[in-house]
Formats: sequence, structure tokens, C-alpha cells
Amino acid sequence: MGYARSLLSLKTKLKLQDAIDFLSSGDILAVTRLSILCISVQSLLEVLFELEDKGVTLEVVQQQFISKDTHTLDELLLYLIEFIEDIKIEKRSIAIQNGKRVGRPPKLTSKQVVKAIELKHNQSSKNVATRFGVSRSTLLRHIAKQKEKKSA
Repeated sequence: MGYARSLLSLKTKLKLQDAIDFLSSGDILAVTRLSILCISVQSLLEVLFELEDKGVTLEVVQQQFISKDTHTLDELLLYLIEFIEDIKIEKRSIAIQNGKRVGRPPKLTSKQVVKAIELKHNQSSKNVATRFGVSRSTLLRHIAKQKEKKSA
């Protein structure tokens, strides 16, 4: 899937570059959100600098950003934070659509949880958690999830 995504990204970049090449000084490039333009901060900055060099104004409708306007540092940071959050959400939704697990990997595997349940019959939860290198609450949370799976 990585190859297909790379091709998609390349096609998008080429289309964006074609649009930028078509624009001339005094034109306005309007988009709904900054995340429409790029998938990284570096590529966003490259696009912004290229548009500035050509004398093209970028207008971002939903975020009410116009590149020719003067912005405070706080405003610029807010736009950047929103951009990064949009990219995270988009990547997360792509991963979910592709059936990939999203987020941190679990601290314990299913086999470790089963073993922990066995050990818990003879030892305290704290001792079992220490043996697996996790906190007591993490151990108990994993055990509860395992029991939910069995009952479902």
C-alpha cells in the first residue's frame, strides 16, 4: 500500500505544481484548508515560498488565512498546529480504512496476558505486573480486556 500511496502523493504534487506554474503575479490560489496543499510542514513551507516568489496570494477559506496579510506569531503557530492536526487525522483515517491498528502497540501480548492470569492465581497483581515490566493498572486493564474477549 505504501507504493500506491507514494504514487498518489506524486500525482497530487504534480497537479499542484501544474496549478502553481499556471498562476502569475497578482493571482490568488484559494483552498479550503492548508492540509489540502501538502502532507508535511516542509512541503507546505516550500509551496508557501514558491507562491510568495511568484507574487501569488494563498487564501485558506476555513482557517481565514491570507498569505499577504500580516500575522502575529501566535496566529501563525495556530495555523501550523491546525495543519499538523489535520494531517494526523487524515493519516489516522487512511490507516483505519486499510485495516491497520492505530495508536501505540499494547504493552502485553495475548500470550503474556494468559500467562499473567495463570500467575495471578498464586501471586499478587503487583508481583505479576513487576515480572512483566508493567504497572499494576496496565496489567489489570489487559486482563479485563482478555476476559471481555472470552465472554463476547
